[in-house]
Amino acid sequence: MKNQLRTTTILLLLLIAAAANAASQGRWELLGERDVDFRNDHDTIDVGRHEGKFKELQIRVKDAPIEVSNFVVTFDNDQKFNPKIKQRFAEGSGTRNIDLPGNSRIIKRIDFTYHSINRREGRGKVQVYGR
Repeated sequence: MKNQLRTTTILLLLLIAAAANAASQGRWELLGERDVDFRNDHDTIDVGRHEGKFKELQIRVKDAPIEVSNFVVTFDNDQKFNPKIKQRFAEGSGTRNIDLPGNSRIIKRIDFTYHSINRREGRGKVQVYGR
């Protein structure tokens, strides 16, 4: 019984150390994704405290070319950040790293407006990552 408890404790400590190491390396974390069709659409990705604090964001596009026309980040204190991102994205492309103002910030939600550009390309997907 003591050996089992000791093994469980060691595994737990190793998991905590691995998570701390991953966080310190600044891995990109998927905050949310939305499917896109051919009409203008608006979506919200609720992030919240459980996801942690972020310094940078990226938008990535998959499966079809997409235009993003508005992007608003709302922080936990309800302050808003609206980087100028009216941009057309080719399939498989994305934004540069978008620096968030201030130190690491807790993001409450991300609102954005977008639409698919080419009807022949099918539905696309917008993904938002944080680091």
